[in-house]
Amino acid sequence: MTKKLLVLTMTFVSCVMTFATDMIVKQKNGDALRFDVKNVEEVIFEETIPENSTVVDESETPLKFKILSENTVEVIRYDSYSELSSVTIPAKVRIDGKVYDVTSIGDMAFYECSSLTRINIPESVSSIGNSVFSGCDKLDPKLLVYDKGAKCYGWIGSKDSCINVAIPSGVKSIENYAFYNCNGLTSIEIPNSVTYIGYGAFFGCGGLTSIEIPNSLNSILSYTFYGCTGLTSINIPDGVTSIGVDAFEGCSGLTSINIPNSVTSIENYAFEKCSSLTSINIPDSVTFIGKNVFEGCSGLTSIEIPESVTSIGEMAFYGCSGLTSINIPDSVTSIGEMAFYGCSKLTSINIPDNVTSIGDMAFYNCSKLDPKLLVYNKGTKCYGWIGDRKRCTAIVIPEGVISIGSHAFYYCSSLTSIEIPNSVTLIGEKVFYFCSSLTN
Repeated sequence: MTKKLLVLTMTFVSCVMTFATDMIVKQKNGDALRFDVKNVEEVIFEETIPENSTVVDESETPLKFKILSENTVEVIRYDSYSELSSVTIPAKVRIDGKVYDVTSIGDMAFYECSSLTRINIPESVSSIGNSVFSGCDKLDPKLLVYDKGAKCYGWIGSKDSCINVAIPSGVKSIENYAFYNCNGLTSIEIPNSVTYIGYGAFFGCGGLTSIEIPNSLNSILSYTFYGCTGLTSINIPDGVTSIGVDAFEGCSGLTSINIPNSVTSIENYAFEKCSSLTSINIPDSVTFIGKNVFEGCSGLTSIEIPESVTSIGEMAFYGCSGLTSINIPDSVTSIGEMAFYGCSKLTSINIPDNVTSIGDMAFYNCSKLDPKLLVYNKGTKCYGWIGDRKRCTAIVIPEGVISIGSHAFYYCSSLTSIEIPNSVTLIGEKVFYFCSSLTN
């Protein structure tokens, strides 16, 4: 923006010289010029004075901004972006007369902008949020590495072009959802400089057949390899201390995985629906097997639970229909609800004396287990019948039992009579559901 001003007369200059020795001219772009008025003979404003070309007024750009600090702003998401075909992000923007540096692009700012074919990002931008260009399939396909080469924000443009990727050496992090749903990605090289791989970084990369996790990594976060159906094996390096929620969920092609002794926690759903997984080692460093960790791992035939484990979470082995035997160590004190639900080939299981809590339906539909009435919690709680439910015909619950757990005799269709002692004060939900033969 420029302005032409009228020529000032020498009278004005004389007045200025009378009251001051310096004259400061402050421009609209914020720059200030200082003059010694003793040397000024005439001030002429007829010439066009250019403003700083890097400054764009907010009204002159379709972009919307969020003020982050006194001097910085962030580009934020706005519905009208979906109609844009090209975007130039300014290095500086004027908002209400004040100039700010544009330093970041917010989460999902250009998400699903399917018409966008070109975007220019200034060097002033040092941070790009999550899923900023997800769904911008018409952008020139390329690997976006920013923050002076320190962060990889993944693949922008057509996902079909994301096939073989080599992340440059020096990159320290792969940001959240960087390669989200890059189904055509078959291989990726990750340098040892990478110390952080974000949430869902390879979510849905079904074509990825192998990946080398760098030794510099110390954790595998939630959803990192969710739905990577083409992965057959993976080596988790020493130094990784945790495996996050849903980290490998749905990796149906995964047959084996090595977990190092550095891992102390395996979070909920970590290996859910890894149906081809036949073996897995749980190191002595793990103290807790989380909720639904191995749910649906139907190919798993045996598993060794180390002495370090103190609890087995809800539905931990739910639907592990190939599991034939399991040894629960003395260190375990609790078994969660439906922990072994549907383990239809499980023929033997030992429950140590240290177990003080067994969740409802923990062994439901384990039809090949030796049939027996399961009374636990030092004889105070009846968890119902485990094993072949057709052999559950007449039951006497021992005196001293205080409660009968929910679904305890669920679908015991041959049960004809049951004696419940006066010590029982609580009968759970659906205890006799579908006990169609129960007459007494």
